[in-house]
Amino acid sequence: MGLGPAQVPACMNAVESCFPSSISLLCLWHANKAVLRYCQPTFVHHKQGSEAYQQGLSDWNDFFNHWHSIMRSSDEQAFDQRVQELEKRYLPQYLEEVGYIKSNWLDPYKKKLVKAWVDQHTHFGNVVTSRVEGIHGLLKSHLKKSTLDLFEAWRAMKHALLNQLSELRSNQVRQQMRIPIELSGSLYSAIRGWISHEALRKVEEQRKRLMKEDLPSCIGTFSRSHGLPCAHILKALQEQGQTLRLEHFHPHWHLSRHGVHQVLLEPRHRSNRIAADSTTSKSQSSTQREPSAFEAVQAAAQPKARPTCSRCHKLGHKMTSKACPQRYEGILYLSSSSAQVEAMPVALSPALSGEARPAAAVSASVSSLQEGEPLEAPSSGLSGHAGSGRDDTSCIVVSIETAASSAVSSAKPSTQGGTSPVASSSTASVAPTLRYDDPQAIYRRYVATRDAWYKAQPRGSVKTNQQYRRALGLPLRYDKASYQWCLDWKQMGKLCTTPTGSRDWSKEEMMAYLDWCKAEDDRVEAQVAAEMESNPFSSRRGMRDIWEAAENDGKEQQELYSA
Repeated sequence: MGLGPAQVPACMNAVESCFPSSISLLCLWHANKAVLRYCQPTFVHHKQGSEAYQQGLSDWNDFFNHWHSIMRSSDEQAFDQRVQELEKRYLPQYLEEVGYIKSNWLDPYKKKLVKAWVDQHTHFGNVVTSRVEGIHGLLKSHLKKSTLDLFEAWRAMKHALLNQLSELRSNQVRQQMRIPIELSGSLYSAIRGWISHEALRKVEEQRKRLMKEDLPSCIGTFSRSHGLPCAHILKALQEQGQTLRLEHFHPHWHLSRHGVHQVLLEPRHRSNRIAADSTTSKSQSSTQREPSAFEAVQAAAQPKARPTCSRCHKLGHKMTSKACPQRYEGILYLSSSSAQVEAMPVALSPALSGEARPAAAVSASVSSLQEGEPLEAPSSGLSGHAGSGRDDTSCIVVSIETAASSAVSSAKPSTQGGTSPVASSSTASVAPTLRYDDPQAIYRRYVATRDAWYKAQPRGSVKTNQQYRRALGLPLRYDKASYQWCLDWKQMGKLCTTPTGSRDWSKEEMMAYLDWCKAEDDRVEAQVAAEMESNPFSSRRGMRDIWEAAENDGKEQQELYSA
């Protein structure tokens, strides 16, 4: 039985009432894991440093080995002696742990766990429930999910059982026809093809004891628990020159069994009335089991890596921790950004689709946009975009240059010309300047261009992002693969880093980045086509020339968008 100490009494009572003539044992593996779950956290601590952690782990291994030695006690005298050794070494420092072992396992269930009492019954070496859980896992692998109807569930289970039965029969036939070399002695001549190889190998281990050590007095433990002849029986057979017979083996080990098997009765099932009456609970379709308590303890006992601050890049704390020296730098950055100049020149530069165009042809200023003057479109015109719906048309990109070291001071009347002077502040903090190809800079230009288009529209017209993209001939949507491409570390990256932390990219930001990438590709292709037309042999260059040309183009674009 693989149960914890809380469920053992109820299950023991049910077994005694349903199967009164049977002998029930407890799964030793589950008992070991229950002791690990309760006792290990006391020995192992992560917060005391690596050396203390290793020392605690060593102490825990010694404690756990004492528990295993108690479970392996061959007789009652050895059991009492090892329990006394455990108490002598770990009391009173580990009083709760020793008390848990004695009160929950040794005192009530020692006859169902300790080898001295377990080997008094015939269990054929099965003291754990791993075989039952193995076939349980096999059935779940065929079921796939837990929401099948009765017919589908039985059909899946039938396939699993038939496969197991076929494999068992083929294995029995194979063992009847073939004999391992190590089991070909005269001692096994009368039982070849009648007894399983597993039983013969266990008997061979007993025979090898005759050659290595002096046998102690026979207490009949091995024969009683496994149903096999022990070393003392083998010694007597060898001295008399006799062979093993079928009578020496329990029918459990026979390859061919005769007689009618007794049918096992199904235990009575108790339905869960709370779950049956519930109307809000959803049925779980997964067949994966929930993690056990000892697995949670083992996962917590593993040493974890120290966190790295994403702001100051130091080990031992996070960016929101009080230990970070730069914790409130984002507040200073926001306060300095709000004091910067808002009315700055804006340069409108077209993203070329077929040929390069000068930036001066589409320059404007924020003042003209704020006064409500209509924005003059390029030669293609906005009306052409709205009607044609082509993707290769040019679009307007606005580049805003932020002032890094200037702030708006209090406006005072001037004696000369009556204008309000703008004084530069030397104490304002310098904001980082984004590259022209930075995703945040690209999105700012996209928003500025869209706002300019909004102001150029008649009053009362529909002004949405979809209308703006439809008017400029931009795609109204992109496929999922394009958005995944944007999140690659070579493009936008998974997260957007801001002065206040990190966040996910919005779909609008990714669409603006895709628009810019397409326009940039069209510009480069047009530039290469013009270069090939004027000088066809320009492609015969080395890698150095190509990288220098790319570097110069990047500088030109940076100056163009910063102008």
